[in-house]
Formats: sequence, C-alpha cells, structure tokens
Amino acid sequence: MSWQTYVDTNLVGTGMVTSAGIYDLQGNPWAYSAGFAAQVAEVAAVSGHFAAPSGLAATGATVAGVKYMFVRGEENAEIYVKKGAEGVVFYRCNTCIIVGYHNDKIQPGQCSTTVAKLGDFLKESGI
Repeated sequence: MSWQTYVDTNLVGTGMVTSAGIYDLQGNPWAYSAGFAAQVAEVAAVSGHFAAPSGLAATGATVAGVKYMFVRGEENAEIYVKKGAEGVVFYRCNTCIIVGYHNDKIQPGQCSTTVAKLGDFLKESGI
C-alpha cells in the first residue's frame, strides 16, 4: 500500500480526520491530503518534543501557519494541540510521524483514535 493510500483511506477516508500527512522524523513529507499545508519546519519542531511533550506547554505548536495550544502528550507516542474546537494529533511511529487535523465538526477523540490506530499498525509493522 502506498503512503498516499494510508492518508486517503485510513485517515481522511474514515471521516474522522479532516486532513492529514505522513512525514519522516525530520518533517519531510511522504504523503499528505489535498490542501494540507503542514510545513517541514513545523513538523520537525514538534518531532523534537516527543521525548518530553510537556515542553510544548510554553510555546504550543504551529501547523500550516496556525498557532495551536498544547493539550496533552504521551512520551514517544502522541501529542495533541488545539485552537478552539479544531485540533491536530501528532503520532510518532518508528520511522515516521502521522499528523492528523480535525475541524470543529469532528470530536478530538475520534481523530486521535483514528490516527493512533494507523500509527499502531505502522509501529507493529516496523515502520
């Protein structure tokens, strides 16, 4: 399965993720949905916080030029940031990061669960 298929089918195609991308650990894109504009530097900045996610509490995270507030993080696994009712989930696999954005029509837990499901699958596959 291609990286684009994972984005289109396993993330956005579920209806629980508005837009998404899969990036290497340095923030370089492998695949992303149409209109998803997370920049390399933005993903790389969050990637540097997976060892200690609470470090984002003071600064938050910027995705596609929009500043989000840090809500929660699980060391070396997941970081969630939000702005109003919209949010972004970052999920760290062995060799990549899945980034899933949800708008105000999708519940944060639905987006997080969908992103984590794919992330767990990729981790178990050694990716």
